[in-house]
Amino acid sequence: MSFQAIDQLTQDATFGGRVRACAVQQAETFQNDQRPSFVSAANDILKGGSDVVSALIRISAAGPGFADTAGDPPDQAKILDPDILASVQANFPTVAALFYDDEGNPK
Repeated sequence: MSFQAIDQLTQDATFGGRVRACAVQQAETFQNDQRPSFVSAANDILKGGSDVVSALIRISAAGPGFADTAGDPPDQAKILDPDILASVQANFPTVAALFYDDEGNPK
């Protein structure tokens, strides 16, 4: 893994679009969650909130094995959709906590 590969994945429009599509799909589920921060983050994503989605893209690009899987130079197509889904699901709590408090209010 290189930091350059992570940055290249972060900047890759197709990779970003795939993570964004996954985030929207997951937001439709998290929108009905019992945790207010999750609901607020989900609503933000569904409204097109770019900061929350950008955080998910950056964190996913730096995820374990993503840069290695993508290769050098990175080819985002080598990263499978189930891996992106797992990354978005695993990082949703972290991203929700970055932007919203436990009551769902923006930080």
